[in-house]
Amino acid sequence: MELHCCSFASEGFCEVQKKQKNSFLKLGFKPKQIHLYNPEKLDNEFFNSFPRASEINRYGWFAFKPYFLKSILDEINDYDILVYLDANDQPLEGLQKYILKTFKKNKDLDILVPSTNYPNFNFLSNFHKNNLSIELLISSLLNCQPEAGALIIRNSNRSRMILNAWYQITLLHAHELEKYDELKTRWDQETLFILSRIYKSIKLESWFLYKLKGVGLRSFIKFESFR
Repeated sequence: MELHCCSFASEGFCEVQKKQKNSFLKLGFKPKQIHLYNPEKLDNEFFNSFPRASEINRYGWFAFKPYFLKSILDEINDYDILVYLDANDQPLEGLQKYILKTFKKNKDLDILVPSTNYPNFNFLSNFHKNNLSIELLISSLLNCQPEAGALIIRNSNRSRMILNAWYQITLLHAHELEKYDELKTRWDQETLFILSRIYKSIKLESWFLYKLKGVGLRSFIKFESFR
């Protein structure tokens, strides 16, 4: 079980992506374990699915994220673990140890993600508000939204299928979002939240537990460090 790491950066974030790469190298990641992506690596299949994808609409309202993550999983060995961080975020000492311990302890865990400190409903799009069942709307109000800027993924058949479902649902959502002006909502996070209600193998770490006891993935990531 080997660890890999990755990030995605448009032209304006290339310099911070280099800083992040150096941080991963200092933690002991080898160059072959670091996968740096940019919009030019999104292939024709992606743009054929959503021709209007651009930086303005977050490359298909974040549809790019599960798409490129799955493309990396397709290249690495089964049961290896992929660490995704937004390009602005800095990995800290102890990250690898925490990840390996967590995934070894829970054999059924596919995706580990910290929660935000705000209810999912705060950034729920009109598309989902108009289409979710009342049960999911209430759950969205009571539960924190996942922080999709930090994802740890075990490379399993199930995790690849979950990422594909995440991509397809987000893509379907993206076509609907052409009707709205909702650039402040987080479509990748709200869709991941819905999937976490279906698949127990997606674990959302509690924000409150982190604040009370200082435990969890957030202890090993300095968010927005390179901004």
